[in-house]
Amino acid sequence: MTTAMRPDRFARRLETDGPDLATWPATERAAAEALLATSPEARRRLDAAMRLARAVEAALPRPDPAATARLRAAVAARIAREPLPAPPRRGFSPVFQASIGALAAAVTCAAWLVFAPPVSGSDPLAPLLQAAALVGDPL
Repeated sequence: MTTAMRPDRFARRLETDGPDLATWPATERAAAEALLATSPEARRRLDAAMRLARAVEAALPRPDPAATARLRAAVAARIAREPLPAPPRRGFSPVFQASIGALAAAVTCAAWLVFAPPVSGSDPLAPLLQAAALVGDPL
């Protein structure tokens, strides 16, 4: 459902979207066409906006075809000189390798805590003696 467009809203739309109604949103375009059918003021504003757009278009400088061709050739030559991108890396990324190493360290610590013999007595050197016994180092 389209809502009726007032002339002030039509003027704002002309300023923001330009005089080409085909570029307007569909609902706004339908409301603008309905307003244009009934309002001479809206038709005058649209005509003035179209004249302004044509004047601006005519005032814009046109690029020289030879300059455009030289620019394209220079860009193509520069692209041709650039090295090709590096091929994708094979194997695992360094981040993945580091995470696997951290996981292995965590599993090793967990296994050590689970399978280590319990500390007996209140001797403060008992853990050191047990560790030395595990590696076979006589103290």
